[in-house]
Amino acid sequence: MSKELQELRNQTHRTEDQLVAGSSSTSESRSPASQDEGVDDFELTSFTVSLAGVVLDSSTATEAFMVFAEYMRPRLPVVASLSAQAAYENQPFLFWTVVTIVLCRLPEAENIALFQLLRAPYERLVQETVTDAPLPLYKVQALLLLCNWPLPTDKQWKEPSWLYCGVAIQAARYLSLDRQQTIPSLRVIGVTSGSIRSRINTWLSCFSVSTSLSLHLGLPCPIESELDFAAIHGFLKRQTVPPAFAIEVRIQLVVAKFTALLNHELADGTSSSFLRLFDTELDAIKNEILPDEETKSIVEYAILDAKIHIYTLVITKSPANSSSRQILLRTARDIALRIVDIGTRAIRTNPENTTLIRREKCQPKDRHRCLGFSTIFLLKFFIRQSSDSPEERQLVANHVAMAQTLCRACTMDPKDEFSRIVSVFEALGRDNPGEEDKTKLVLNHRMGVSLMFDAVNTAGKIRGKPVEVEEGESGTVDQTTTETAQDHGDMTSQVDGNPEFLKNFWSDPYTSLLQFDPTSLEGDFPSTW
Repeated sequence: MSKELQELRNQTHRTEDQLVAGSSSTSESRSPASQDEGVDDFELTSFTVSLAGVVLDSSTATEAFMVFAEYMRPRLPVVASLSAQAAYENQPFLFWTVVTIVLCRLPEAENIALFQLLRAPYERLVQETVTDAPLPLYKVQALLLLCNWPLPTDKQWKEPSWLYCGVAIQAARYLSLDRQQTIPSLRVIGVTSGSIRSRINTWLSCFSVSTSLSLHLGLPCPIESELDFAAIHGFLKRQTVPPAFAIEVRIQLVVAKFTALLNHELADGTSSSFLRLFDTELDAIKNEILPDEETKSIVEYAILDAKIHIYTLVITKSPANSSSRQILLRTARDIALRIVDIGTRAIRTNPENTTLIRREKCQPKDRHRCLGFSTIFLLKFFIRQSSDSPEERQLVANHVAMAQTLCRACTMDPKDEFSRIVSVFEALGRDNPGEEDKTKLVLNHRMGVSLMFDAVNTAGKIRGKPVEVEEGESGTVDQTTTETAQDHGDMTSQVDGNPEFLKNFWSDPYTSLLQFDPTSLEGDFPSTW
């Protein structure tokens, strides 16, 4: 096996060298830094800006661009220097994407109100954009930003990032961003080629966003060919992105390669061998000399994120009584504890600090997906494990409380995503499993999402009224629950018998979590809850 992997690496390196050597055009030979020279200019010449009749003060848009440049762009350097005025006039989709993804994350009441006004016209703009082929480079960049920082949704399965990501990838391939050679700006193609630096950074962002999404949604990586991997290695050699992001891309390369292998049915011993190779490659990246503590933290979190998802993939495919599964569970527990520790470090000691909340909410959504997944992993497998010592159970409970503190601090509405995940934590934490095997998942083919689906399913069982899924007449899936008339009494009086409201409200599986009042964990963990 080692010999085969070494041959694969040698083939990859040879392909990289051929691709780099094949880049002979004049534009390719110039330094990437000369392609995107400039500084940010976030000032707008007019007092207001507007989208479909919704008017914003220019100062609000300027602040949004400043927040984007400080918190978001370093995490996904898909765009270089920005001129707010030029973007507003010539690249409106990019302009309003930056403004909208920032406003929906700022905790101040006035920003929340502005986002509510902007949401409908912006979503119409998105719908018009994704069907307006061919997409120029700046629209691909805006879609990637929207995938990394999606708008809030009332149900997670409505979140369209995976679809937008697919559009962005195919539009990028149409622009030949996935290859070293630059296409000429021909009328027959319909779009300009863009600068070398922008093209490289956009394709690296395509790969990073799509691989991260696939990991957190439990879906196959959309960019996974050896030719693509070789091109990405070649792009990284040009050093056009910050060191932290370059290392994150390298981590995603490891994830993409091993996910395809581990998704197949493998014997127990074979899975262990692949996991050792996986750990070796990631640990080699972790042990590199990094420029600062913030970069070290970002890299460590990305490595832990990859490990816990890949470990969970193997755990869900392993027999429940196998010794290797038990070892993996303990190892994954330590990883989950470390993820929670890093992910909540900045905010847990000062959860009311507005600046810290701003910074936390401007983190990529996949970072919070990882935190939620790790917390559910701890709740699922360890919060009620009788084999654990009281000290170990208390340690797990403390880390669950850390995650709850962060989510509550970031909650802006009782029904938003952070509030809903807290409800899931509470329901799972208070679960009394009885004779149920808590190590067994209802689903085992969607990696991390298997745990998420299982968590909602378990919460329904706790209430004694599991959510049933029925195929609707229109081809969509309707969510229904079997509620009794007395369960609805108080709500009916509050909404004056509005049947449409009741139908939508009780159809939300997360709502079912809020109606359960099981035995509390306070007696078991008095110092935590």
